[in-house]
Amino acid sequence: MSGMDHMLQSHCRLALAALFTLLTGSAAADQFINIGGGSYHFERDLGHNEFNPGIGYERDWNEEISWAVGYYKNSLSRPTFYVVGNYYPWRLSEGWRLGATAGALTGYNNTDVAPLLAPTLEWRGKVVGLQFFVVPSIKPYVDGAFVGQVKFRLP
Repeated sequence: MSGMDHMLQSHCRLALAALFTLLTGSAAADQFINIGGGSYHFERDLGHNEFNPGIGYERDWNEEISWAVGYYKNSLSRPTFYVVGNYYPWRLSEGWRLGATAGALTGYNNTDVAPLLAPTLEWRGKVVGLQFFVVPSIKPYVDGAFVGQVKFRLP
């Protein structure tokens, strides 16, 4: 088996395990389809792709914690699979909350799986939501950026 095939199998196993975890959460939890969005990198001269289309599934575990799994085309124009948990302990105003996102990403420099820990701001309306992340630079693996995505609540 080639290295690429082995890496693809590993990513698929990671995504399936995350999906199983998400689907076994509480029955009354809010669920969302996340649509990849965009990024604005701190280092402007690196030629990053800042349009990052993708799709993901997110589910609330409780009032402060949600889990998400998905795929997007990253700023290096590579496929990225992700598994993350969001923790929002601070309510700022109607629909707005602040917290952190932690998890794992594939498709970045010099590693099969990169860790993620980022401050996160979220707004949730009745149908649509927005998430904003500040991804720190972790050289030589990840180039830092402001990232945003749109999400739609499932009925």
